[in-house]
Amino acid sequence: MTSFKKDLNKAIEKAKRVKLVAQDVHGVLTNNTFFCDVEGRRQYSFLHQDGFGHLSFKRLGTEVAFLDTTSIDNEGLYRAQELKLESCYHRVKDKMAKLKELEKELGISPEEVCYVGCDITDLAIMKRVGLAVAPADAIDEVKKVADYVTTASGGRGVIRELCEFVLKAQGRWENWVEEVAKMGYK
Repeated sequence: MTSFKKDLNKAIEKAKRVKLVAQDVHGVLTNNTFFCDVEGRRQYSFLHQDGFGHLSFKRLGTEVAFLDTTSIDNEGLYRAQELKLESCYHRVKDKMAKLKELEKELGISPEEVCYVGCDITDLAIMKRVGLAVAPADAIDEVKKVADYVTTASGGRGVIRELCEFVLKAQGRWENWVEEVAKMGYK
């Protein structure tokens, strides 16, 4: 894998404007692996820490959207329902059109969108949004266009890491840590 130098200060400036975190599901929330039983039923795993990242964004007023094109078993939809996320779009044919629709609905500009993707189907969106993020194990083409590449690989805390990065950039992390410490990790 190639290493890509990123301007962290530029990424921090872009993170300050984020009002929507949109993402792919497979390769971001999962490690692109599924288990299959003898009857052909698939099972996926999701990291609890990523759920904390999603819930933190929502609690602090940052919208979260899943844009899933490859869902076979509705796994992204189930995860979104479990987290009580309203914006889960599975079996999306055109991610760009759906993202533009969300921007219009929320009254935000592309510069206020963070998109997390890992493969070639994510490149066009990543080139358009304000903050483009790639997991550590994304393909090189994606890491090349990303503003920020997480240290976490897909399915191993990408959203949790991104949450801390964005909230720190926005000056909201320390207060959030104090609030979570008082209420407990739920």
